[in-house]
Amino acid sequence: MYTVGQSKQVDEQIAALPAEALAAFHEVIVFLHVAPWNGNPFVSERPDAPMRTQTFGDGGAGMVTYLIVEYRRLVEIIDVAWCG
Repeated sequence: MYTVGQSKQVDEQIAALPAEALAAFHEVIVFLHVAPWNGNPFVSERPDAPMRTQTFGDGGAGMVTYLIVEYRRLVEIIDVAWCG
């Protein structure tokens, strides 16, 4: 299991998500606790890098960008975006 952390800026981004995105976003949080390495690499040329992304919502309208700090078993959410 990983611990998931986030900044105040990310808290504000989450609070701005529309109601229809919340269930899918919470699924991403569960995913980050158990399998964050299964997300997509932030830079495709560096598939083993700890900076990752995961889409959520209908058609992938949302995206979470996060950093994995493996030695601490920590996932730090960097950004939450919604384009739906």
